[in-house]
Amino acid sequence: MPKSVEKDFVFNFSSRGLSSRLTVPVTIPLRSSAAEFEVKDFASVEKKDAEHAFPKVYHTLIHSPALETLLNLEHIYALSMENLTQQRDRDLRRLEEKHQLEMEEALQHVGENFKDDDINVLAQRHFDNMQMVEAKWAKELSELREEQKREYHDWVHRVYEDTQTASTPPYVNRMRNVTTALPAAEDEERQVQLSRLEESFTIHLGAQMKTTHNLRLLCTHVMDLCRHKPHTVGGIVVPQPQRLQTAMSLYSNSLCGLILLVDNRLNSYTGIKREFAAVCEQSTDFHFPDLAQQLSAVETALTQASTVRASRQQQQQQETDSSSVHSSGSNSSGSSENQDKSMGARLHTGDFYLTKHSNLSEVHVVFHLVVDENVRTGDITSRHPAILSIRNIIRLCFRYDIQTLTIPLLLTHEMTEEMTIPWCLKRAELLFKCVKGFMIEMATYSSLVSRTIQFLVPRGMSEEMFAQISNMLPGIFRLSNPLVVKST
Repeated sequence: MPKSVEKDFVFNFSSRGLSSRLTVPVTIPLRSSAAEFEVKDFASVEKKDAEHAFPKVYHTLIHSPALETLLNLEHIYALSMENLTQQRDRDLRRLEEKHQLEMEEALQHVGENFKDDDINVLAQRHFDNMQMVEAKWAKELSELREEQKREYHDWVHRVYEDTQTASTPPYVNRMRNVTTALPAAEDEERQVQLSRLEESFTIHLGAQMKTTHNLRLLCTHVMDLCRHKPHTVGGIVVPQPQRLQTAMSLYSNSLCGLILLVDNRLNSYTGIKREFAAVCEQSTDFHFPDLAQQLSAVETALTQASTVRASRQQQQQQETDSSSVHSSGSNSSGSSENQDKSMGARLHTGDFYLTKHSNLSEVHVVFHLVVDENVRTGDITSRHPAILSIRNIIRLCFRYDIQTLTIPLLLTHEMTEEMTIPWCLKRAELLFKCVKGFMIEMATYSSLVSRTIQFLVPRGMSEEMFAQISNMLPGIFRLSNPLVVKST
């Protein structure tokens, strides 16, 4: 077969009224089967990665008879991880108490046996010892987490292969070995005792095409929605029943989200962020990276976002100040640029970042919303950055199939002295009206899907105030009440 063919092409061109013809032979290569084979031989082969197939495999098994076995296996791994974290906490606590006693003894004998330099050396030695012990435990926890994740993925793939083949005995044996390790719970022990105030409503939103949604008012601590509660059967801790629903809806169109109010520092060292990090490390996340890795990715994206934000602010400032550029203002602009560089890679009020989790109790996605102290003390309006960010979060929930969202109704996780009854009622009314408007706005751009909004109030609120906030809902939202017809 010839690899090419020669053809004559005739070109007509003219210049200043003169025309001529030019015949040029052109060689055209032909496509042959050998060329196709050569491309296939040198092309990169795309192999099926087991990690990319893991979500489909897990979703198949979690909706099969292997459901109970998977939950029990995750529970066994969680117990071992929790045991190791408790050992770490005890070790760090003993070391901290030892350092405190040594420092107190040294301070009592300052000027006799110890000098100021000796105190500094002792403090530096205590700091180095604490850092060394923390690094040692962090390494052990990381190794155990990676080992559990590797074993869990291998076990899931093996069980899935057994279900796809005719080899039924290995599949049954693997299920039996894990399931029989835990006792069966009785009917009374399977019932979860609710220790929180809760009120549910069904509402209609929309003018012509009405959509039914569910509203729930909760009074509990925000970590109760993330932490796995102890559930014992015969003195043995067994998996929490709530874990079943969260696991089955992990790879589905019915995800659960939570808004967590944090400060402008991207870490997990203080406040509610420290409690959340402690809850996340109690068990291994078999589907997503751990919290530290996700925060590291957020920090990388924050640097890029800060650069874009600084350039936009600089452009807006140049547009507003283009008419008044003086030599005296050059120094001030230079100082402001230095200030923007120092404050650039930081979060501002109203910013939020999200993390994904599969090892929490009732949550899949956590929106970390940055707020400041003004949300507690001062009066805010519907144009506050935090409320505008809630609008963007609701938009993401409508776009990415997050059917359940928990919103802090008072924009705080704790009750304080300045939060009087009028203050709480005013704040609750503001959030109710804003969320209603946001949901109506988003419903016009998305499908008519029923969603659940949970309004969370801090633990410690009185029952009278909870009842007053609950009575506000029928006046703001249109409830779905049955029509009663009396027959004569």
